[in-house]
Amino acid sequence: MGSENTVMDVGVVSTHIPPAKGYGGVSVTAGVLTRAWAELGHKVSLVTSSESIDRRLEPEDVRLGDTVEVSLYRSYGFKRWGFGLGAIPKLFGLCLKAPVVYIHGIATWPSTLAAIFCVLLRRRFTVAVHGGLMPEHVGLIRERKPHKWLFYKWLTFPTLRRAIAIHCTSDTEAEGVRNVLGEDARILLVPNGIDSRAVPIAGYPAGEGIQICFLGHIQQEKGINAFIRAWLKTRREADRLVVAGRSVDGAYFREFQALVEQAGGAISYRGYLGQTEVAALLADSHFLALPSGLEETGGMRENFGNVVAEAMAAGRPVLVARGLAWDHVESIAAGFIFDRTEDSACEILRRAQSLSRTDWQRMSENARQYVETHLDPVKLGEQVWRVLTGSSAVASPQEIALCRPE
Repeated sequence: MGSENTVMDVGVVSTHIPPAKGYGGVSVTAGVLTRAWAELGHKVSLVTSSESIDRRLEPEDVRLGDTVEVSLYRSYGFKRWGFGLGAIPKLFGLCLKAPVVYIHGIATWPSTLAAIFCVLLRRRFTVAVHGGLMPEHVGLIRERKPHKWLFYKWLTFPTLRRAIAIHCTSDTEAEGVRNVLGEDARILLVPNGIDSRAVPIAGYPAGEGIQICFLGHIQQEKGINAFIRAWLKTRREADRLVVAGRSVDGAYFREFQALVEQAGGAISYRGYLGQTEVAALLADSHFLALPSGLEETGGMRENFGNVVAEAMAAGRPVLVARGLAWDHVESIAAGFIFDRTEDSACEILRRAQSLSRTDWQRMSENARQYVETHLDPVKLGEQVWRVLTGSSAVASPQEIALCRPE
């Protein structure tokens, strides 16, 4: 970490940060992007909560680079949203001193405070919405969560309109932003990066049949139960499905448990897994599945799907629901896309079953190559940096660069 006297180039705000456990893709993305900026030599000051599901983090736990100064505050009560009064002075100080601020997420305690402080202090800032404005998700909030919708209308939307750019990672996410902010919303379209240098590539998994893995929370918006129903209709005797991720007690998880029982041992649930265990699971699996939005009433919250990039980096072809940032994986022969119906999922599962070992190996190589050439975090981080710091001039909102790797 940098010293407290380091003059920062940018302030970064996130609700959680690695190695925090149990808080998903936003935390991971915040860590990857910050580490990329540090590798580029930029001086970063980071404010985030110390929350993790196993223990509270200490500043020395957060290792994102020598030029990154880490300031943690304690959260309590609503830990998922990073609530803690200690955030107020830290975020105000950050926004007061930083020449520009990058905010990860919307509608959490630190992200909302940081946006408000930036507006009050007339500080330049960018917001990565991280799925918070996906069209179907916004529709669900508008219909079923009136208090949250008022929060969005009174606080989130007004501050977003003052940002120099809204960082989106997919066309669908950009559509959601334009739906609520208007067609003149300043959108920066850059995918999330992944450092494939740290990801080992395993060979073809041993054993008969195929193993598919799912990594993510057991919740309706992830579509895992609908995917299991499709898998049960198509599975062969030697096929396996492994599910790993946090769960919350409730009707959806009870339905999940019943489906697991119905599989008679062909489905295993491993709960939350650490990074080493995830790598081992990917190595043992033929495909990773991301069925977000497959449930009829679950909505689509997923904006990118970091687990897809992680699986592809490990040389694992993917099975992904249409409408995320991965609709092109079939065109690069790195996986299969299915429509958001169980029938379409069944069709794709049969195609995966019929794939020869030679064709699977080709898909594996294509997946890894795509991550190496298109999702390099340092190159993508530099694209974001140029807009964040104004070195990429923008004449009007409509002309902001839609940064896509060639």
